[in-house]
Amino acid sequence: MHSGALAPLQGSGGIAGAAGIWVLATFALYLVVLVGIGLWASRFMDSVGDYVIGGREIGPVVTGFSERASEMSGWLTLGVPADAYGTGIMAFLNGLGMIPADLFAWAGIAKRLRKYTEIVRSVTLPTFFETRLGDDTGRVKAVSALVLMLFEGGYVGAQIVAAGTLLQVLTGIQPWIGIIVGGIIVIGYTFLGGYFAVAWSDYFQGAIILIAFIILPVLAFTEMGLPFEAVAAAAGDSATSITAGMAGWAAVFGVISYAAIGLGVPGNPHIMVRFMGIDRVKNIRLAAMVAQLFMFVAYVGAALVGLYAIAMFGDGALADPDNAMPRLTLDLLPSVVAGIVLAAALAAMMSSADSQLLVATSAVVEDVYHGFLDRDASQEELVRYSRYVTFGLGAASVAFAFVAKDTPIYTLVLDYAWGGLGAAIGPTVIATLWWKRVTAAGSVASMIVGTATMVLWTQLSTVLGWVGMMPPESAAFWYGLVTVYGLFPAFIVSVSTLVTVSLLTEPPENVDEHFDVFDKPLSAIIDAEDSPGTAEYVTDGGVDESRRLSSANRNSPSSGDVDARADGGDATDTSPKALTEADNIRAHVAASEYWADDD
Repeated sequence: MHSGALAPLQGSGGIAGAAGIWVLATFALYLVVLVGIGLWASRFMDSVGDYVIGGREIGPVVTGFSERASEMSGWLTLGVPADAYGTGIMAFLNGLGMIPADLFAWAGIAKRLRKYTEIVRSVTLPTFFETRLGDDTGRVKAVSALVLMLFEGGYVGAQIVAAGTLLQVLTGIQPWIGIIVGGIIVIGYTFLGGYFAVAWSDYFQGAIILIAFIILPVLAFTEMGLPFEAVAAAAGDSATSITAGMAGWAAVFGVISYAAIGLGVPGNPHIMVRFMGIDRVKNIRLAAMVAQLFMFVAYVGAALVGLYAIAMFGDGALADPDNAMPRLTLDLLPSVVAGIVLAAALAAMMSSADSQLLVATSAVVEDVYHGFLDRDASQEELVRYSRYVTFGLGAASVAFAFVAKDTPIYTLVLDYAWGGLGAAIGPTVIATLWWKRVTAAGSVASMIVGTATMVLWTQLSTVLGWVGMMPPESAAFWYGLVTVYGLFPAFIVSVSTLVTVSLLTEPPENVDEHFDVFDKPLSAIIDAEDSPGTAEYVTDGGVDESRRLSSANRNSPSSGDVDARADGGDATDTSPKALTEADNIRAHVAASEYWADDD
């Protein structure tokens, strides 16, 4: 054990004196570069095509990295090592549900979502749901937009808490100052640059973090060998038990809680848009392999980091378990390298928060305001309102981060963001792509019930404790059921509601024609003029521009060159556009000449 490392753990001043000025200098330089990218990107906000800057393709390797990096961020870099520091080797079970669930998403969702949303030109999940379910009332779009706004806002708050924690480790500042600084960086970067280059930044930051989770355990292993004996000596035999020393129903529900984390994959839009953004459908298999490799290595490495933190610092030596990863990084790596790793970790948190904040913004401005309140709003107004909403939602997320700053990041993400999106949105994503019988009423009921169940189950043990009805631990089954991860019961209830209500209501028309697109190459669909399998072009605001787009394409010099701008106009249109996360995706698709391919 590193007894000398315990001294700085108890102090209140950051790492400047312990690890040298190089860490802070590297860290600050990384942030300057990040803000500089946002300032540079803000020059290209006049139109969607310029916003994307040349329509770079998002290839399979970048997409695979981006899909994993966008989801993990603060939860992986700080949360999983903290979970391992607190529970021991049971933290390896974080991958029990996530790895197969992500594989299912790539195999069963990615290709269908990629093709269908591009064909119907649905640029957000709420608009896709509305189009696929034939909902003329707007209820599906409204409810799903509100759900996204609620839980993506919670996600942003969790990332800001993670960033504040890391800033506190680096500088010794008070947590509330770290939250303010983290919030300013997130809101400022999003406000200035929007979604510019998010996939590529996720790729590079994800690569650095992945390398760190390989190097840190390797360096620790060369110094002290496998950590298990030292972990058992420091934290007891339960820390080296795959069930954390639990048995019977307690162990069963413990394993279920870890496995249920994977149920959140289909419902998180910042993962789904990576599926929509890949350059070609045929590259999905390679992207899936990259993502799976990233996930396996990252989860194993993150858990090992937490275990080596127990072995090197001792059980309970860290007042905040979220500090396990940065402390081990500072202890094992040279100052400059540690600065790069920790700066990349913070940048990944910021990038994820940026992506999630944009999803929430598009839900408010495009799906609610433009879709319901003012369908005739100009693009200039929508751009301006998007910035206002970004600032407002960002401020609300900072307020949430203040309230929740003492909650572990691992719990913040799972209970107040990931689980809510998984329970409310996930069943509808799966059903719209695979079940012809799903209806708009079933989807709305599922979202409401899933949201309510997740929120209530998260607080169930607290409420039962207040009223004196909390089951004792001796009642293993009932105690385990009450304390199981809320996404498990919420997802089951949400799916049951979706199926029941859908079977009792009338399904949408032309579903068979819609499903035909899944078995056809895109070229066969778009070459057939007025094909019944080709749905109308639907923008976020609900405006039908299919005829104008079709006419523009027929009159263009190249019939195979389809302009996928959000406004459906021609290449000379430079008026400001309301930018959403999927605008970037559609421009990538157009630039890659995807429509000229047969698959």
